[in-house]
Amino acid sequence: MAKSFLFVHVFLQAVSTAFACTAIVVGKDASATGYPIVTHSEDSGPATLDVRFIRIPRKTWPKGSRRPLYYWPPGYPRVVSSTVSPEYAPVNEQKETAPIGYIPQVEKTWAYWHNHYGVQNERGLSIAETTCSAKTVGWQATPDKPWGYNKASITELSMIALERCETARCAVETMGPLAVELGFYSEDSGPSTAPTYISSAECLAIADAVHGEVWIFHAMTGKGNASALWAAQRMPSDHILSMDNSFVIRKMKLNDPDNYLYSPKITELAEEMGWWSPEKETSPEVFDFYGAYGYLPGPQDTPTNLLSLWEFYAGRRMWRVWNLLTPEAAKSIDPNKGHLPDTPNPYPFSLPAPKGSITVQMLMDAHRDHYEGTPYDLTVGMAAGPYGSPNRAMPPVVGQWERAISMFRTAWSQIVEAKPNGRGIAWLGYDAAHGTAYLPFYAGATEGAPEAWRSHEGYQSKFSMKVAWWAFNLVNQYSDLNFRLINAEVQKKAHIIEAEGQEAIAKWEKEASALDEGTALAALTKRSNAFAEAKLAEWWELAFHLFAKYGRMVVTFNESETNGEDKFGQAYPDWWLASPEVGYQTWSRSGPFHGVLEKPATSGLAIEMRMLPALSTLLAGLATLFIAVGFAHEVGRRSGRAAASMDVYVAQP
Repeated sequence: MAKSFLFVHVFLQAVSTAFACTAIVVGKDASATGYPIVTHSEDSGPATLDVRFIRIPRKTWPKGSRRPLYYWPPGYPRVVSSTVSPEYAPVNEQKETAPIGYIPQVEKTWAYWHNHYGVQNERGLSIAETTCSAKTVGWQATPDKPWGYNKASITELSMIALERCETARCAVETMGPLAVELGFYSEDSGPSTAPTYISSAECLAIADAVHGEVWIFHAMTGKGNASALWAAQRMPSDHILSMDNSFVIRKMKLNDPDNYLYSPKITELAEEMGWWSPEKETSPEVFDFYGAYGYLPGPQDTPTNLLSLWEFYAGRRMWRVWNLLTPEAAKSIDPNKGHLPDTPNPYPFSLPAPKGSITVQMLMDAHRDHYEGTPYDLTVGMAAGPYGSPNRAMPPVVGQWERAISMFRTAWSQIVEAKPNGRGIAWLGYDAAHGTAYLPFYAGATEGAPEAWRSHEGYQSKFSMKVAWWAFNLVNQYSDLNFRLINAEVQKKAHIIEAEGQEAIAKWEKEASALDEGTALAALTKRSNAFAEAKLAEWWELAFHLFAKYGRMVVTFNESETNGEDKFGQAYPDWWLASPEVGYQTWSRSGPFHGVLEKPATSGLAIEMRMLPALSTLLAGLATLFIAVGFAHEVGRRSGRAAASMDVYVAQP
């Protein structure tokens, strides 16, 4: 009993924030706007996330000022600091967060949007993030972690870049050296006794409005759990790519600084540990970053199928993004190849797309995808249930489903247009992308988002109608009653709102063109905030409309006795009713009364629940609760193997 419970405990501990985040990157020449676009979905869990959308103002600092560095936990409040922003100032007897370090402050810092990571500054510099795997791991230098030597997380690095830079190259050249100097740590590194190598590194996509450049930045902890190794590659302006919890930089040309940047002695640790050799390359100036430093799950990992899971966790999404957005070029991409450090003839860094072909709406809809119409479609099959739900809670047994782009555990996603003159736009959508409406917020906003986007009245563990996130989460939860039917109506409403947003932006900017810059930005801010508040009110109305229309397992239209209700509007499909496991068409007075399993589960990988009645009851109750309130999160931090030395955690000697 104790041994079996330990297995479940370790397994559930392993499924955490590592399996999170999709970032799509579009070059300026592939973009319909002529400006680069980066996107990000915040898919972390099961820990709660602070869902506030915060404005950090432009500031001028006295000479000799120091910039504090913080550890940013995921839940509310991320950090309490009036130094960072008035919107992060303490309320309700909160205490200011103690910094874990300082760096010299610059004279002037730009204003920018922030959720857990830096999003976009007033100059149009835009950032998207995804947590990645690596063969090293590090921890923050906080009092509770004597083994933590590092002070720079990707949260802080992204914020510093937006505070100080206008170009993507500047961002890379600012973040990289700081990571080396301060020591880099992932916020998802797990415990020191079982480091989570599959989430021990970070990847950013950085786009600017000055040159229209896009750079991809990878950062990982250096030797001895300290310092950092980093690499960056410039994406061609007519290309697109997808980063999905995995490095994508492979064959770096170390003698090409126009397209590749990297930390000093970038190959040294890989050669020392035997992870890479110059003899593997066609030129002494070539270095395979992902091949050398990407983590490859092995038999030491939990769960036992982590290698198979990880192979397609990133690879399938990479293929699907190309398949959706540049289908002609994607014909050469095998969806079953997978994406691992040792994959033969691996996927390219990026693919070309036709000039001006990719719109903001296409990116919004890509984030809503569950592989519909492909062999990997999550809306069909027994696991999708009778109503075609793509949402999958993670069970405490070994197995595997596809990892969709759109996830029910998404806290928010954003489509970020890197435009100049304060006209950059962060389209923010709360909760799962398949059930959200993306709303526009200007890069040059002269004030913060409406109160509902930054309220202290509620958070993920406390419901409040004063918090915007809850409107979208409520609709998504309710949609799972009949996903195919309800979500279709939700997406129709979302598309209407998003089209209205595009039309409104064109109108606002035309009107603002006759105004001076400051007046124009103030007017644009006022109008975008009013638009967001109006559409939030409509989304609450949508939620209540759905409650009335789809309640009681019917579809209700009005109060008429003759045509006010369709009693078969939510009828089970024929294939479901015909299944002997459902039992509807096989019922008899002598039984079976509830269907018969065609193939009872006897897998040796499954937990023998009949041997663990107490645990079974607990897990069943928790599963019911999680499904009911929508807090079940399919996630996957997976524990790696620590080396014998406490000072050096390297997964694969």
